[in-house]
Amino acid sequence: MRLEREQRAGAVVKWWYGLQPRVEQGRTIPGDRAALARLRRADTVMQASMIPTTLDLCARLGVAPDEVGTVALIAAILAHVREDGDERFARQIGGRADDDRLISSLRFQRLIEAAEPNAQLTAFRRAIAQARRRARISDLAESLLDWNHPERGDQRRQRWLYDYYHTNDPSAPGANMEITA
Repeated sequence: MRLEREQRAGAVVKWWYGLQPRVEQGRTIPGDRAALARLRRADTVMQASMIPTTLDLCARLGVAPDEVGTVALIAAILAHVREDGDERFARQIGGRADDDRLISSLRFQRLIEAAEPNAQLTAFRRAIAQARRRARISDLAESLLDWNHPERGDQRRQRWLYDYYHTNDPSAPGANMEITA
């Protein structure tokens, strides 16, 4: 069963919440701390792909064998997030001003330009650490599902650029495009 894009992001969010220890209605839900620890210790995407909880996520998403690496990348990155945020991640790390940024422009550039999955894993983990392990899971899930896609990857990175620098996409409907001479 292959899920649609929106459903895939939702399935990733449900998977992440299922791993998190939490308190619900006065009861402690242990989550799966061991799986989170194994994913956090995975040094490479290949190592993350061999962890059973990653394979569980693959099954939930109904991915093809050539997509296991993408799912492993997502699992290893999201394992470092401890709290679900309320702002798109690129906006969050971009801060409101130059001196308010959680990651520098140079580190952000490295994250955007990272082409190899293991370099992406390192760059995203660093960004999450700088964001105090807080990120909007749905946004990260959607972004990471698109990140290495041949058609949607560049669009997603472009959106992250606009979000990081808190600017409007000039191609968006209704965008105010003033041209000054």
